[in-house]
Amino acid sequence: YHTSPRALRRHWFPLLSLAVFAVLVTAAAVALVGVTLGGLPLAAAFALGAIVAPPDAAASEAVLGEVGIPRRGLLLLQGESLLNDATALLLFGLAVAFATHSDTPVTPLALAAAVPGGIVLGVIASWLYLRVTPLFARTLGASLADFAVTFGIWLLAERLHISPVLAVVTFGMIVSQRRPIGQPARDRLQGAAVWSAAVLVLNIIAFALMGLQSRDVLVGLPAAERWPAIGFAAAVLATVLATRIAWVFFVRFVEGVIANRYAPSWLPKPPPWNASIILSWSGMRGLLTLATAFALPRSVPGRDLIVLAAFGVVIGTLVLQGLTLGPLIRRLELGADTGLADEIAPARKRLIDAGLAVLPAREGAAADALRFRYGAAGKVTAEADDPQATSEFDELHLEMIACQRVVLHEMRDKGEVAEDVEIVTDKPQSSHVDQCRHQQTAGQVTEGTEDHERRRRCGLHGLAHEFASDMHRPFLRWFLQTA
Repeated sequence: YHTSPRALRRHWFPLLSLAVFAVLVTAAAVALVGVTLGGLPLAAAFALGAIVAPPDAAASEAVLGEVGIPRRGLLLLQGESLLNDATALLLFGLAVAFATHSDTPVTPLALAAAVPGGIVLGVIASWLYLRVTPLFARTLGASLADFAVTFGIWLLAERLHISPVLAVVTFGMIVSQRRPIGQPARDRLQGAAVWSAAVLVLNIIAFALMGLQSRDVLVGLPAAERWPAIGFAAAVLATVLATRIAWVFFVRFVEGVIANRYAPSWLPKPPPWNASIILSWSGMRGLLTLATAFALPRSVPGRDLIVLAAFGVVIGTLVLQGLTLGPLIRRLELGADTGLADEIAPARKRLIDAGLAVLPAREGAAADALRFRYGAAGKVTAEADDPQATSEFDELHLEMIACQRVVLHEMRDKGEVAEDVEIVTDKPQSSHVDQCRHQQTAGQVTEGTEDHERRRRCGLHGLAHEFASDMHRPFLRWFLQTA
């Protein structure tokens, strides 16, 4: 939903290599291991390869968002995760059909129609939805409609034997580009919260079900076969990690050769080698691997071994890469990425000018106050030599809001304002709340017993959030959220 179509067009070459060819190469490598070490039939081995091939960007973003890497790396991970699902699921369906000797024939024509068919369905569904969605504005039905339409598109695509992933992805990207202009802020915030909660619940359920299945698999195996099964899962994990590293550096080498010899306009400048190291190590598996393994039919030969290997890859990548990715990024010292701040500064200037253009014809105290406020913000943006000065402006603004919220909560606790008094502000970060606590300690807020209690509460709040922000590793964060 939040993926930029412009970024996909700009970085189409590395995205194509990661979302399509990397999945196929990884699936083939895992299939080779499955046949030689696991004794799986070729179709079942390719099903295992399709299950463990696609990385999950959400798991990597939990680490990368805290540590910080160049935007290009995040865009590649997000775009890869968005599109590799389609490749993996198409390969998974094909492998399962051959492994189970399905009565529904898989023809080359059907495979060729799956990709464009999914895109066309997404375009049609988004066109219809954008014309119906105003009927649900400012109601709980807006979130329900999002869920119903999204899952309805998936089910319809399954019925039509086209790519449900591409249908949903196309639908989401078009809606995200066209909808915000007329969408109420309340619906947008409410929808984001609902979807975040739904994804968290689905992750918890998937991990729980796979954990239970893996336990049953281990218990059901004869004692003599348990360690070989665990060793096979470890071999699959090593294959997945090694294949991604080799492929990322191979693509980086090809990009460098093309850029140096031909310098085509369609190929952006290749990233530095240390960025490629981060990208190669950001291959944690997540919900899709768990879901496809759980959906594997019981008639597939070697299903128990496949499920165990898939769960081992998910846990292994989350633990191994999740524990080491953050320190690796710090060690490589990628440097600060100012690209976002460079784009924010001119955009903010244009928005301020657009807002000020409304005020000249208005009179009164409210217009004067807004004119002064926007004029001051425009002056900061226009006169700053560093484009990141706008980020400093935002930081100070959020710091002020944090202290205002502390006072507001105190007024509510004292009964000075009613419980239903609501002030809509930006959500402050924990660092701003902690800064508010330091300001109170320095005497910038009236001293007294009640103020001391307020600082204590604010300090505990900031400490808890500071601790939570440090727990950036995906499996620890998942555990804390679940608890």
